[in-house]
Amino acid sequence: LTLLEEMGYLVRTHGGAVIGTSPRLESIFDEKDMLFKREKRAIGRFVGTLVEENDTVFLNAGSTTLEALRNLEGRKLKVVTNNAASITVNLDPKVELLVLGGEFRRESQSYFGDLTLLGLKSIYSSITILGINGISVRKGLTTAVYQETSVNRTMIENSSGKVIVAADHSKMNCVSSFLTCQLDRIDMIVTDWQCPPAFLEELRSSGVRVEAVTEEGEPLPY
Repeated sequence: LTLLEEMGYLVRTHGGAVIGTSPRLESIFDEKDMLFKREKRAIGRFVGTLVEENDTVFLNAGSTTLEALRNLEGRKLKVVTNNAASITVNLDPKVELLVLGGEFRRESQSYFGDLTLLGLKSIYSSITILGINGISVRKGLTTAVYQETSVNRTMIENSSGKVIVAADHSKMNCVSSFLTCQLDRIDMIVTDWQCPPAFLEELRSSGVRVEAVTEEGEPLPY
C-alpha cells in the first residue's frame, strides 16, 4: 500500500486505502453543469434544508451551489453570490438576490477580483455554502481557478455561522491546483450516496461532520 501510494495510485486511510486521482482540472461551466446532475440535485435539496428564515447566505460559483439556490423556497432570505448563473434561477419572491460585481469569468460563470472582494468584505453571512473542486484530508479544500480562491476565503472569513461545502462524490479524495482552506475551517460537507464509505469515515475522523444523501436528498444512515 505504501508503494502504491508513492506511485500515486491510491491514498492510505485508517485500516486501508482508497483509490487516488490526479489533480482535478477545471471544466467549462456548461459541461460541469451536465455532470452528475442527479447527485447535485440531491445535494442541493439537502443543503436547502439547512438554511433558516432570515439567513444571509454566501454562495460561491459552481453548478452544485446553483442547485442549492434552487432549493431556497418559502423563507425570507438574502443570498449574496459571485455566481453569475444565479440570475437564471427562478427564485422564490421571498429570496433577495445580491450578485457581486467584478471581472466576469465566462468559463466558470463567476465574478472575481477587487470589486468582488470589496463587496464581500462589507457583508457578514449567517451561513456559507461553497462548491469546491477537490477535497482531501491531507491537502484540504482546493479549486482549479486561482482567481476564485480569494473569493472563497473571504466568504469563509466573513461567515458568522456555519460553513458548508457542497460537493458530489467525484470531488472526494481529489486535489486541485489552488488551496482554499484546510478542513478545520469548515463545519460540514454534504455529498452523495456514491461517496466511498472509507473516505467518509476518514473525513469524519478528521473532525468534520459529513452527510451523504440519497437521490431524494435524505441523509444516509451511515
